[in-house]
Amino acid sequence: MLRLRFAVLLPNLRRAFFLLAVVTGLGLLSLKRSDAPTVDCSLVNDGPNNYRILVVGESWASDGKIFPDLPRTVSERLGGRGVRACSIGFNGRNSRLLYAELRKKFPKDRLYSLYEGNAPDKVILMTGVNDAIQHIGASAYVEFTEKLVDYFSDASEVEIVSIPRVNERWFKPPNLFSLIKRTIFRCLYDGCGYQVNDVYRVALWRDHPHLQTIEFDNFIDKFEGHEDNYTLDGVHLTDAAYHKYGSFIGSAMTLARNDTARR
Repeated sequence: MLRLRFAVLLPNLRRAFFLLAVVTGLGLLSLKRSDAPTVDCSLVNDGPNNYRILVVGESWASDGKIFPDLPRTVSERLGGRGVRACSIGFNGRNSRLLYAELRKKFPKDRLYSLYEGNAPDKVILMTGVNDAIQHIGASAYVEFTEKLVDYFSDASEVEIVSIPRVNERWFKPPNLFSLIKRTIFRCLYDGCGYQVNDVYRVALWRDHPHLQTIEFDNFIDKFEGHEDNYTLDGVHLTDAAYHKYGSFIGSAMTLARNDTARR
């Protein structure tokens, strides 16, 4: 009799535990980071008609790691025209959190004060690494990437760097809550998989093929064999690699004909 009762209750217990796990995960997802975003700028060949670049992203966009290599490369492509590049880095944020914090802390007047009140000529979005390693789901990555693009609709052009190649399996959550959240979401949204980089990339390309993309694989096509470009966590680049990355972005980003003509 006791065994029969347990067999009847078991499905309900499983559902209860699953619901508890989901609720816990969603609660943990709402936790906000207390560290402030970083803002850095670099000016190369200052002149009366500087080309304006804004980089927005995760930790890869923090602390000016890709400067002055990015603006220097673009200046060379523009025949010595002045280039002012600024970056806003949101360490540890996925696209959803980044978008929410960007809207709250960086309204347009504050953003464009970096360029004397002008909208940027080019916006580069560097997101997706945290989306993948935090397993927020491909649909959420696509949704908030599109919202980030729309947020800068008054810029001349917006380009997205495809999700960089990192070793998602090596990522170590910073605390127990992060580990629990990541484990729940990994199975809830990503079929319990670890390496979901390509899944998220394909989802963006499938749903929004019109978005302009800089292909990261032209810089590093896979993690294996390129470990010397990364720090021990397998997620962040070394200082030397960040400088090369800045040059790569400066070379890979598109420049309109009228940009190359105005020097």
